[in-house]
Amino acid sequence: MKILVVDDQRSGRRTLRQILAALDGVEVLEAAGLDDALAAVERGAPDLLLLDVRLSDDPRDRGGLEILRRVRASGRSTPAVMVTSISELSEIREAMRLGAQDYVLKDELCPEMLLPIIEGQRERLLLKGEVVRLRERVDRTFGTKAILGSSAAMDRVRRIIERVAESSKTVLIRGETGSGKEMVARALHEMSSRRGEPFVAVNCSALPGTLIESLIFGHERGAFTGAEKRMRGQLELAGAGTILLDEIAEMPGELQAKLLRVLEDRRFRPLGAESEIPLRARVLAATHVDLEKRISEGRFREDLFYRLNVVTVHVPSLAERDADLIELLLAFTAELPRKLRYTDDAIAWLVRRPWPGNVRELRNVVERLALLADDDLIDVPTLEELARERPVVDATAEIDRLARALLALPERLGSKLRVIERAVLHHAIESCGGNKAAAARLIGVDRKMLERRWDRHTGEDPPSSSRRLAMPPSPRLLGEEPPSSRRISPAPAPRYLSEEPPSSRRLTIPSDPGDS
Repeated sequence: MKILVVDDQRSGRRTLRQILAALDGVEVLEAAGLDDALAAVERGAPDLLLLDVRLSDDPRDRGGLEILRRVRASGRSTPAVMVTSISELSEIREAMRLGAQDYVLKDELCPEMLLPIIEGQRERLLLKGEVVRLRERVDRTFGTKAILGSSAAMDRVRRIIERVAESSKTVLIRGETGSGKEMVARALHEMSSRRGEPFVAVNCSALPGTLIESLIFGHERGAFTGAEKRMRGQLELAGAGTILLDEIAEMPGELQAKLLRVLEDRRFRPLGAESEIPLRARVLAATHVDLEKRISEGRFREDLFYRLNVVTVHVPSLAERDADLIELLLAFTAELPRKLRYTDDAIAWLVRRPWPGNVRELRNVVERLALLADDDLIDVPTLEELARERPVVDATAEIDRLARALLALPERLGSKLRVIERAVLHHAIESCGGNKAAAARLIGVDRKMLERRWDRHTGEDPPSSSRRLAMPPSPRLLGEEPPSSRRISPAPAPRYLSEEPPSSRRLTIPSDPGDS
């Protein structure tokens, strides 16, 4: 800590220096007049000014005040403590208006009076520095500095964030899973004047409609069965901050209508409440799906889309900015306590590898390498062993892919729905060892429905684990032999705990019209 002592009397400066010598880590600078003091401020950038109000024998001299006035005029906020006599209290009031933090009387100048003041100023200085460091860390973690990548696509994202951060308008953030949509939302929050307020993220696909409505809007006690006390919703908890509605495309239709009214009126009503609450938070929304397609399918409200789509930020996938991969790789590696290094071939392998999980998948691979790699030098064999694991595929996307693949098969298959149903039933029963109840749970239907559908394909009971499962007759595929005209009856299966005792007569159950 640097302290500039300004006093026209050498004895006064010596006294102050002797008192300050009791403090550790303090460097004392001296000046005798106005010009010397201003030059010292320019040259040494002191952390604290210790100023005598009068710097000459002239009773009208107020050199200490003039120093403080000029330091403030230069834009510096250096804290100051004034040294004065009891007859100069009017000057003390003027010094306080100029930004002095404290004062000490010359008649009471002693270590017991001065040192606590200096220690207090040092603590404030340390706290101020800590705030600055935390602010920089937040910017690196959540601001635009946290959005890594030097590609043109990422520069465009950062420019949009900087331009719209201060606005209160709704922003729709679009991009593939794992591309960093929530990081963009946090950057919008941290770059705005709302950064001191809460940032609340709600995943609209994580809960069923009844619970997500209560979570977002809140409820009063007794609003529904189980509502034993009042719960504040996320819209209320966000206060004057920011709320992110993630996976907005998965919001149920009735909630979409309610959200539209909230965005238009800037007011919302908790479940069971008599009065509305003003919406003070800024609303952001994020999605990885094609909302225009959802609108055409009738699964998303068009008016809500236009209300959300005031400003759109498209977060590019890693494939769209593959030039950033090495920068991201090195940045993620630097965050880890283990200092990994990569061979040139390993980096080339990572660059060529597809990244369907985008930036999130890349970060996960780096963390896995830090945990499981035997050597700090990562080579291609290590990557092939540890980085070949694929992320869990999104179930909806995988079903869509399989449906498209089925429709692309040759028409000679006949009824494609029948073919896929037969295959699903066959593999479910086989993987469960013939246990019909377990197979029904695996498929997601009840056991009787499974039996009826299996009978429709085979005309016989589902096979048990005691015998090899034979595929039921199906429409002829290319290269298949025609089915035999005789049916081979399998041997009776042993009874299982989950099976009913066989009846002496087989009961024919009429087809359920709802199953067709």
